Amino acid sequence: MNPHGPGGARAARLRFDGWIAGVGTTSGTRLVLGHWPRSPFGPFSDVMVETPDGHRTLLAPTRRIADFVAGTYAFDEVRVVPVLVRVTGDHWSVDAGPLLRLRLAVGRRGLPGLLLRAVPGALAGRPSWTAVTDPLARVLLGTRTRGTAGGGRREWYGARDLRLITGATAVHEGRDLGRLSPVEPAVRFGFGSTPRTPSLVRVTTTVGTAAPVAPRRRTRPSTGPRRGLPRPSPRRRPVMNGPSPNRALASESARGTAMKLLAIYLNDHLAGATAGVERAAHLARATRGSALGRAVAPVAAEIREDRAALLGIMRDLDVSVRRYKVWAGWAAERASRLKANGRLVRRSPLSTMLELEALRMAVEGKAAGWQTLRRLTATDDRLDPRLLDDLLERARRQQDTVEEWRVRQADTALRTADRVTP
Repeated sequence: MNPHGPGGARAARLRFDGWIAGVGTTSGTRLVLGHWPRSPFGPFSDVMVETPDGHRTLLAPTRRIADFVAGTYAFDEVRVVPVLVRVTGDHWSVDAGPLLRLRLAVGRRGLPGLLLRAVPGALAGRPSWTAVTDPLARVLLGTRTRGTAGGGRREWYGARDLRLITGATAVHEGRDLGRLSPVEPAVRFGFGSTPRTPSLVRVTTTVGTAAPVAPRRRTRPSTGPRRGLPRPSPRRRPVMNGPSPNRALASESARGTAMKLLAIYLNDHLAGATAGVERAAHLARATRGSALGRAVAPVAAEIREDRAALLGIMRDLDVSVRRYKVWAGWAAERASRLKANGRLVRRSPLSTMLELEALRMAVEGKAAGWQTLRRLTATDDRLDPRLLDDLLERARRQQDTVEEWRVRQADTALRTADRVTP
């Protein structure tokens, strides 16, 4: 028996560390949140939604992640939207673009959670450990910890903690889903469901993919030059005239240079996005309760989602985040608040006008970045054109909103200045 499968290839095992939350609602819609700080795709979150009529939808932050999850589980619809998760103490906030708003309250750890936490993490994360936990999970929780998924893949769930969810509110596509309820009937995304009682489970998920990794082929040492093949040489001689004998190497070098430039470009935009998030949030707080504040608050939330979308795109392109640029963007925004506006302590009408102007320029820069990436979809299939079209359209709406209020604020501030000028 070949342990590596057909052809001697080794099946890959992918490991995801994070949390799974399963909740039901009185509307009959059931939700499953996956929050993965560590995964082969980098940090990400996704949400699976099953409505009372059995329609199953996946909400995933990038096309690459959506393709993988949809190849492992079963869905009737897949939507690519930014999925943002914020954890504050025992409260979880989940926003999936305009499609879903979910808020969870998590209770104390019960006996099952205490028992799971007593298992060493190295043991709990091993697929072989599920042979012990699967029978118990079926009896006690009504769920399974191992089985066969889509695409010929195998899955193992190593639970490491469990806490009950004590409260939940959810709005899906503009519809209030009602109060927290048991997860019944069981969801039908994979070979098993989440526990019937709404729960938050700390888990290590291992996915055994059917895609083989070909073993390294052995080659015989060359005894001399062979017809049609270049003579092996420990060093490549420079070509003084004429084309390079290895065009593939030159092409690879050019692609490497292009990726380096793209990485610099995206990190510069990430720094700008970081500053934009801070600026929009600051303006929303400063104008809270006013008509301007009510207009800016949704824009600020969208700008935060846009930054998360940019991070997802960078992960899809295998572009590393340069932390010093992120910090520089944050620091630059904070320093800009010190600019004189005619008053030392209190805000003036000029403060709001200048902040709106800065926010307008930030949104314009973001839109330019989306346009650039949209053009690259013609040559790079890792970029999702539909996602970029949506982000570009949203940036244009943000521009319109910010510009409308900038004009209003400029008119108010400058007319006020005319009245008080002697």
